[in-house]
Amino acid sequence: MPPYTFLDLALQSVHPDWQPILDSPSMRRALQTIDAQLHERRASGEIIYPPRPAIFHALQYCAPRDVRVVILGQDPYHGAGEAMGLSFSVPPGVRVPPSLRNIYKELASDTGATPPLHGDLTHWARQGVLLLNSVLTVAADRAGSHAKLGWQAVSNALIDSVNTTAAGCVFLLWGNWARSNADKIDRRRHLVLEAAHPSPLSASRGFLHCGHFSKANDWLQQHGHAPVRWTEPR
Repeated sequence: MPPYTFLDLALQSVHPDWQPILDSPSMRRALQTIDAQLHERRASGEIIYPPRPAIFHALQYCAPRDVRVVILGQDPYHGAGEAMGLSFSVPPGVRVPPSLRNIYKELASDTGATPPLHGDLTHWARQGVLLLNSVLTVAADRAGSHAKLGWQAVSNALIDSVNTTAAGCVFLLWGNWARSNADKIDRRRHLVLEAAHPSPLSASRGFLHCGHFSKANDWLQQHGHAPVRWTEPR
């Protein structure tokens, strides 16, 4: 197959153990189709987030078998400088978005921990928390604008890989889209925790006081895995 035009930079930072999934014939076809559409949109002047090298940022930090927690988002933030390739996360110096503020609020209520003042969740990703969006790109200021490019086939394959290869992990499914993946997960090996989305529109309808952070760590420890350090050392 011909090389990628738009996704070439993005794929360079992927952990090597994800590569067989992305290099499978079906994924190559899906990514080639997405790549062509992204190239065409950029050529027409569309601004695309996150920056090209960060599109697969969620796959940089650990192998599928080493994932401990999966947090599924829908698509990247669409404001300038916000998207960084990790669901719900923004770079240091960017104002913490409302959904992440509610995530931090629940973290504090559940564990007593003091959340950071920034919105960068890289310290979660480094510990094996897969912060994966269903759709990995978006047009500037147009939420959901890349929902029909075909990204779901890619993200579904990545989720399936974790489901079949991880030794045991916790899936945190927040909101209707994330919860639609619940039936795909092998509950004999993994823990599935479901709640409302943390956005201000729905957080009070089942996300706040869900206790997912402590439940996830309790399950991980009961199954011989190290807990996640949800806050950075001070």
